[in-house]
Amino acid sequence: MKKIQSNDFGTKLNNLDSHLNFEIVTKDETNAELNGDFLQLRHQEAGDVIVKYADDPVLAMVEVENTPVIKLEVAYVDKLDSKMFADLIKLCGEYLPESGDSDETN
Repeated sequence: MKKIQSNDFGTKLNNLDSHLNFEIVTKDETNAELNGDFLQLRHQEAGDVIVKYADDPVLAMVEVENTPVIKLEVAYVDKLDSKMFADLIKLCGEYLPESGDSDETN
């Protein structure tokens, strides 16, 4: 992943909405969460960037088959939040490296 300057990215997230924050995964791990009656497994790799809204993941910047992508963690967005979500995806897209660029997130 492209290097993320924490202060710069955090400030830009906060400018979109004060409830947005992010976490950079520092080690590979699998988390299990209870989602209603279902157990949900989430695998995270070192360097993944998880963007959260009020501590709930909304998207992640990850690599899939060596291609940097934005993985959506929400099933839907209402009209009120649609512009902010579109701006969020655009902002995160600016931080994705070109395919094959092997910079690590920092």
